[in-house]
Amino acid sequence: MDEKDFNENEEKAVDTDKELTDSGLEEKNGIKFETSDTWEFDAKAPTLDDNLIMENEKFSISFESETKPAAPQQAPRQNFDNQNNNQIVINKEPLKFIPLAIFLAAVIAVVAVFGVRYYTVPNGKEGKYMNPASVVATVDGQKISIGMYDYYYASIVSYYEQYASYGYYNLDTTKDYSKQYTTDDDGKKISWQKFFETEALNEVEQITTYYSKALDEGVTLTSAQKKTIDKQITSLKDSASQNDVSLDQYIKANFGAYCSEDTIRLMLEQYYLSANYKGKFKSETKVTNDDVDKYYNEHKNDYKKIEFYYIASPYDATDDASKSKSIKNAEKTMAKMKDKKSVLALVPEVYSSYIDSDVKSSMESDSKLTEKKAREEAVKSYESNVVATVTGSTSPFDDEMNTWLFSDDTKVGSKKYYVDEDAGYIYIVLKTSKATVEDDETYTVRHILITPESDSDSSSSSSDSSTKKYTDEQWAAAKKKAESVLEKFNKTDKSEYSFAKLAEEYSTDTASTSSGSSDAFGGLYESVTLGQMVPEFEKWAIDDSRKYGDTGIVKSDYGYHIMFFINDCPEYESKIIAQIKSDRLSNMVEKAKVKVHENAIKKAVDKEKEAKESASESTTSSSSSSGATVSQSTTAASSGNN
Repeated sequence: MDEKDFNENEEKAVDTDKELTDSGLEEKNGIKFETSDTWEFDAKAPTLDDNLIMENEKFSISFESETKPAAPQQAPRQNFDNQNNNQIVINKEPLKFIPLAIFLAAVIAVVAVFGVRYYTVPNGKEGKYMNPASVVATVDGQKISIGMYDYYYASIVSYYEQYASYGYYNLDTTKDYSKQYTTDDDGKKISWQKFFETEALNEVEQITTYYSKALDEGVTLTSAQKKTIDKQITSLKDSASQNDVSLDQYIKANFGAYCSEDTIRLMLEQYYLSANYKGKFKSETKVTNDDVDKYYNEHKNDYKKIEFYYIASPYDATDDASKSKSIKNAEKTMAKMKDKKSVLALVPEVYSSYIDSDVKSSMESDSKLTEKKAREEAVKSYESNVVATVTGSTSPFDDEMNTWLFSDDTKVGSKKYYVDEDAGYIYIVLKTSKATVEDDETYTVRHILITPESDSDSSSSSSDSSTKKYTDEQWAAAKKKAESVLEKFNKTDKSEYSFAKLAEEYSTDTASTSSGSSDAFGGLYESVTLGQMVPEFEKWAIDDSRKYGDTGIVKSDYGYHIMFFINDCPEYESKIIAQIKSDRLSNMVEKAKVKVHENAIKKAVDKEKEAKESASESTTSSSSSSGATVSQSTTAASSGNN
């Protein structure tokens, strides 16, 4: 079979797959044909939803159907009344056989042309060339490949493994994840393996939902994003070359057996398009004062802040006796906590081992430092750590503890402890203030930064542009460019989204655009408190005369800022506006039509386990896994950040 014939067969197979997987009935020439993919009959066709086990020396694939076949349709029964009240019944048996025979013949024909492997073995391709066995799930009609799932799964596992190595998670990376447990968002016990699988699916579902919306609304990639994607692929190629392997081998080794260059490229396109859609949605979504008031009344504690003093006491959860002893020790400490001064007095005693360790480390790094001075500095450091200010939304405690802490009925001076078994500590809290609303002044703006160009720009980033010295000609050129960009905006509909698109194209401030790693879009700075930005920027933003949609150009040491004003309001209002928009985006994901092929996911995970085990046994594994990265916020680090 030559390449042309192969491609034609691939396209036919995709069309056939569509015919076989669409749900419902399709009417042709007055006859309704069943097109559901949940058929089950004696001569089973090898599809993802059928029961099938295939084995050879290298692998075992098991596909098990989780849906019961629908009851066969009954042929119509016609009753005729006559003088003798006799019933005439049409024999239904032949009618049952005919559509089934037609369907069976069609399936056999397809399998004969494309082979069993086409329906059981993923081909690692994307788009229209992806075979049915490669489909892990569909989200609003968009197919998710096993390679795409591989990427998200590998990225999320890598993220948690990295932070586990710092002690943030109770996860042993040398042991089977299916036999280690954590808790999900609902507080239920779940294996780390299932947690990773669920997180990977949630992440890809979220991205795909927004990507689908972007396609529907004609959202496109910017020229800068296209260039960034090409740079990412080039970076992967360079890493592969440095490791003396092909790009395909490198990607498979680091992101999964079914992941390919096409997968990575598509993932980046989906990521940027979803970011562009979210940016468009936020810029076009209006939140009324009534919306803000209603939300605040339902989530008051989330937008209140409170200061308290606390001591972290060790908690041993080894057994009931150890737990009981830990709690008794915590209660003894709590009895000594009367006020702020008494809590500070406990620091040298409670944190003695930590202080001793810090003293030793400080003296080793600075030979001139005396033990007395080192101890004073260490104690002072831990004293600063026993006071905390949190909001209801950033508090590390559960609902019960938060209710106690933020309630006006809980008097200042009250004490309560909170057990965090995962962290291994009991937090003993002394309430030292009343909760107050976050009413500090904040503002929200978009801006486009035009940085003067200099000969050293190729080797320096815009982050150090405030320290550069530019010539008068360079400043003049930057000002002219800023005025030109503002003129372009004034020729548009002057909407916030039009401004955001120009920011994506022209702004050199990566922290506020999708070219950075903060999940920002369109030059947005949201809920900015006073003192965060340079004086010239802030002075323009908090001018009392400002109203929504105002624009202007401001000069700072960083360059020329083309400004777009959104609001100036108390912090809690600004945060609520942002949260409402985020919630509306999240609702899109919750409402998305999702169909998951659990067996395909199992295959991806099993393959990943097999590869990990093989890599751990290989003496050259370290060289094949060094430096692998695709530097975008598409992993667990951005989960839920809408």
